[in-house]
Amino acid sequence: MRTPYCSQFFWFVTYCVFVLSPLYFSSLVSAQVPPGGMDGATSDASRTPFKIKLTGFLNTQPEEGSKVLKLGINSFGETYQFELIKAEAVDDKQIGEMAILQQVGKYAVDFDLVGPRNLLSKVGQAEPGTPLTIIGFFTQRNRKLQLESIDVVGLKESQDVVE
Repeated sequence: MRTPYCSQFFWFVTYCVFVLSPLYFSSLVSAQVPPGGMDGATSDASRTPFKIKLTGFLNTQPEEGSKVLKLGINSFGETYQFELIKAEAVDDKQIGEMAILQQVGKYAVDFDLVGPRNLLSKVGQAEPGTPLTIIGFFTQRNRKLQLESIDVVGLKESQDVVE
């Protein structure tokens, strides 16, 4: 003979297993995965750009053991060798150099430079050995670096002084 408590317990357990547990586990999964199902801005397949700063020398004869990147400018149809001194994320210090450089060497061009023509021209017209600091928004998925600024390290723009 069944007791009324046994039947109520059965329905309570059934309700918890089939109704409440999927809600609980789905909230755990969605809390751990960023929107779009990606691993974040530094994932190989990420479409989320993040701001980086590259410091180095353009078109040099690199020393043995140095990090060399290939920069491409599609609109000029050119590639440039960039001896890297430092790579860093500007806005997120938790993103390390290895996260930025994880795709280096996998493709013919490591960073595809895009942006205003005057910034692209600074790279295209730079003399061999020019020290540059390149700042832009990098997207891992297509290796595009949307240029924000390019500075020649150690040189300041000349200013005419009127007396």
